[in-house]
Amino acid sequence: METVTLTETGCHLDNHRGHYITAAVIDLAVGYGWILDPMLKWVVDQYDNHNTDEDYPHEGLIELADEAIEWLNSGQEACDNCDGGMSPRDGDYWTHKDDADKAKRCKKCTGYGRGPRLAGQNFPPKVPEGARWGYNDGDFGLYTEEEEI
Repeated sequence: METVTLTETGCHLDNHRGHYITAAVIDLAVGYGWILDPMLKWVVDQYDNHNTDEDYPHEGLIELADEAIEWLNSGQEACDNCDGGMSPRDGDYWTHKDDADKAKRCKKCTGYGRGPRLAGQNFPPKVPEGARWGYNDGDFGLYTEEEEI
């Protein structure tokens, strides 16, 4: 998967979406590579047509959006196990089959040099230093501390 780097902060989903913003946050994360179980994806996809149903799992959707935000904010630090994806300190590594030098790439960060990585997930987009995904006055986006979260 290609590494996406975001350079601009600000609102990505405005608060005019109302309660639909929760499903939109999940869709945004999936669009950036968050791996979502197919059953959960189906539940999110059903939100437009079934959000008024008494038995629709609203609280579960909010928890899923929180997981999406956690993923979006993960992987922004340097891997604590290697030097930029190479020469892992724990000795657990992989080498690319076409690499004549058989370079030892860190398994913990899959050779990207980023961490912490959520188990079983891709890395989210890189964001500017000091920026975090979150809500700000009902909007959702990528904000720095000056812009408040």
